[in-house]
Formats: sequence, structure tokens, C-alpha cells
Amino acid sequence: MASEPVRPENSKRSLSIRVSKLIRVQLERGKVGVETVAGQLNMSRYTLHKKLREEGLTFAALLEQVRREQALTYMKDKTKPLVEIAEQLGFSELSAFSRAFKRWMGTPPAEYRSLRLS
Repeated sequence: MASEPVRPENSKRSLSIRVSKLIRVQLERGKVGVETVAGQLNMSRYTLHKKLREEGLTFAALLEQVRREQALTYMKDKTKPLVEIAEQLGFSELSAFSRAFKRWMGTPPAEYRSLRLS
């Protein structure tokens, strides 16, 4: 049996998955950059943006999604200070993280932690 050809929608989906994984790795190292991620995928920044746009996504949207997922994971550890979580997610200040978290979850991180994770 011959294998089925790769469908465009599958290869598109795999690009966003690969970009998300690379964003996670970059966050762990402390800094996320579209140039770095594009380089790791052997493409220019422009090409990366273009291919993501074809999927209806942007690099910024993927970064936001990964940060949100990671934030929820980090928030489960009640001993981890919010400042540390903000730094691990690449936010310059706790206030920037707090605004983003409130936008994602509808409540500030300290309140979320005390109400939802108690």
C-alpha cells in the first residue's frame, strides 16, 4: 500500500505545533524571538509570518497561547512566586503578567490562585 500524500492542512498544522514547541524552549531559556524561531526552522522571519498567516495564525498569537498554557501550569505550584512566573514567561514586569493573566482568565493571578486552586 502506498502511503497517502501529506495534505496541506496537516503540514500547516504541524508548522504551528513546531513553532509552539520552539517558543516553549525559548521561554525556558529566557528569551523568545521570532528571528530565532524562524532561524531554527530554516526560514526567514517573513516566510514564517507568511506561512503562519496562511494558517490564520500569527507568531504573537502562538506566543500568547504558549504563555497562557505555561502560566496555568506554573500557577498550580502555590509556592512559586508570581514574580518568578512572570519572569519565566518572558514578561518584563509582574504588572504586565498580571494584565495578561486577567485578560486570559478574567481574574488577577493572585485571586485566581487563592480561589480556584485552594
